[in-house]
Amino acid sequence: MRTVVVQAHPLAASYSAALADHVVRGLGEAGIEPAVFRLGEGERPDTDTLRAATRLVLVHPTWWGGQPAMLLDWLHEVMNDQRRPLAGVRRLTSVTSCGSSQLVNRMQGEWGRRYAERQVAAACAPDVVVEWLPLYKIDRQPQHVITAHLRSVQQRFAGQDQALTNR
Repeated sequence: MRTVVVQAHPLAASYSAALADHVVRGLGEAGIEPAVFRLGEGERPDTDTLRAATRLVLVHPTWWGGQPAMLLDWLHEVMNDQRRPLAGVRRLTSVTSCGSSQLVNRMQGEWGRRYAERQVAAACAPDVVVEWLPLYKIDRQPQHVITAHLRSVQQRFAGQDQALTNR
């Protein structure tokens, strides 16, 4: 499975960057060497890289209920490409952190999750599997919970922890 990881956060020393690093480590443990792009550093995958991908992992914070503007801008550009560069993606995973609780996110409509499940997934293969891997209430979590979440994400991508999916 060809995997592309796209991380979106303006700060290189962010929790989002740590999540991306743990995704890449987990994939490495599974024998997968992903192509990694950090939008905050100006890196963007080209169309050929995306067309070859069967798995797309989006790593980002959830801000105001959705994806950061830099990720939305890139996604709009990709989804409007007439060459349909995501048509081969059969697994779409969002790894994110949320400041609010799961209840608050649901009451607000979880538009970031819905955007991934509906709009982004529609640009992928018809049988795409969509995963949402959040850490809720990140601002109010003790450090041991945040660290445990990083380990869980790494284990998930190493194929060791199926329970993290859609929690």
